[in-house]
Amino acid sequence: MVATGQLFVWSAKRAEWADCPQEEITWLDRALLSGNEDRSLHRAPRCAGLRYVGHGWELFSRDTSHRVYLAPDVTGPIPGPDVVRRTACHVLPVAPARYEALPVALDGGLWLVSVGSWVVRLRHEVPERPRAEPDRGADNEAVTRESELTRRGAWPGADAVTRVRSYFHRNARARLAMAYYYQEFILGRPAPQPVPMVNVVIALDLSGEGAVSDYKKLLQGFIWQQRGHARDLAGFLLGNGLLTPADLDEARRVAAENERAGICEQARLRLKYRPKET
Repeated sequence: MVATGQLFVWSAKRAEWADCPQEEITWLDRALLSGNEDRSLHRAPRCAGLRYVGHGWELFSRDTSHRVYLAPDVTGPIPGPDVVRRTACHVLPVAPARYEALPVALDGGLWLVSVGSWVVRLRHEVPERPRAEPDRGADNEAVTRESELTRRGAWPGADAVTRVRSYFHRNARARLAMAYYYQEFILGRPAPQPVPMVNVVIALDLSGEGAVSDYKKLLQGFIWQQRGHARDLAGFLLGNGLLTPADLDEARRVAAENERAGICEQARLRLKYRPKET
């Protein structure tokens, strides 16, 4: 059973916390963010919002003009949008027409949301839940999700985010390759699928057809100390802000430059060539 949490938005106009009713959407629209001053912001329902669903509160966006950044709160006055973008742990991309970006579940605590040049502060109060009794199978062995994951070694290492971020900092090509490969996930497309690996190799002029696969295996080792978690990789990278729309923009720019320079065509020819086995 999901604990029912209360969500509050800081009202600059009233200088107090305003409750977000669970039975309706709280829209982060032109009125709430700017007091109807900033006409570049959208009105409901074409903007970002907060809603309560079965698993708790989530941040979603139908904004077709602005990315929405979610970052942990900081002490002191509300910071500017540049700070929120730099420290964001989730970035909701610009929503495609008639769709909304993939929502983000809100953990308990204090948060900052930035839309355009505006920042709003959130407070999510989640009551502590009593420890549930584990389900027991026919052999009286306690079977829980946690024990199952522990047996499979599926929990990321304590330094997983740091290791991946450091690797991406050292190896820009790997970062761009993964951004290009997972671009539908970054864009929040419905039922996203990875880009075919050979397309990534051609677009970014990688060393060979196995380059993307090698990057994936290496990242799984950084995160889980083993392979076999390919299905979890996109969620981990996006959920921890290790791949963002900015990375995808950079990857697409490199791909476009490679196409104009004829590098992609050379890569296509190279991949078609298969030396005969001796």
